[in-house]
Amino acid sequence: MDKKFAYSLIALAAGSMMLISGCKKFVHENMKAASNSTVVISTFNDVFEQLNAAVSYEVALDQMTNPSWNLHGTVCANVSLDPLGASFPKTLTIDYGNGCIGSDGVWRSGRIIAVFDGNFRDENTTVNLSFENYLNGQYLVVGTDSITNTGNDGNGKPTFTEVQRDVKITWGLQEILWQADLVRTWAEGDTTNFTTDTIGGTLGLAGLQDDVFTITGTAIGNDSNTHPFTLEVTQGLSLPTACQWITEGMMIVNPVNYNAGTVDYGDGDCNRQSTIEVDGEVFNFIQ
Repeated sequence: MDKKFAYSLIALAAGSMMLISGCKKFVHENMKAASNSTVVISTFNDVFEQLNAAVSYEVALDQMTNPSWNLHGTVCANVSLDPLGASFPKTLTIDYGNGCIGSDGVWRSGRIIAVFDGNFRDENTTVNLSFENYLNGQYLVVGTDSITNTGNDGNGKPTFTEVQRDVKITWGLQEILWQADLVRTWAEGDTTNFTTDTIGGTLGLAGLQDDVFTITGTAIGNDSNTHPFTLEVTQGLSLPTACQWITEGMMIVNPVNYNAGTVDYGDGDCNRQSTIEVDGEVFNFIQ
């Protein structure tokens, strides 16, 4: 065989291996950004649901007469409110102690601290959230989430803006960094709470578990490989309280120096199956 021809074959093979390797890395970076973003979105959605469970009474915060109570759905998480009475701001603390398993089977520990400048369901009320040694399952949560009630949308559904800053989620040696500007719509279950429905019936946990939230917005972050990325939700992400996963919606993730990938969370089924499309190729990934 001619040496030049042989060398050309070797070079061509090496180039093909580099291309395949590059494609794998390319898809891997997109999947990592998509997977890590899913973790953050789901974790902070759970925080919102815990906050809602803490205030889900017929009585608004400025009418509460008890300074502490058990968080709905648990016997081991305590909620405290200070001060009582008509004045704001008020600090509401959800304390899971050294560990508490909720009715959803999720283990949480530490504290969520929420400072309200008005009643939760009142338009223009802002709630500033922070965390003290807060673990949601395996994830340690650091950062702030500023939630503002922006009133009802055109369909009469409550909406909230969420400004998430300096977020860091860690587990083991892994770490995700995150900043986001989101809009949350209370798509279903907004007329029921833990104690009553719209006609005064007693619902208990069913009044919380019928909630469905839809999230849109943008984010930037560093994935657990320390690679930076951006994110934009292009079709509202659906997060039912009765399901642990994102069940619908689409978003675009764009790792720096890589092409963008389109994430599709499915058609409403409660499962972990999702897909990501990169340059016309579709890959499966697990939430």
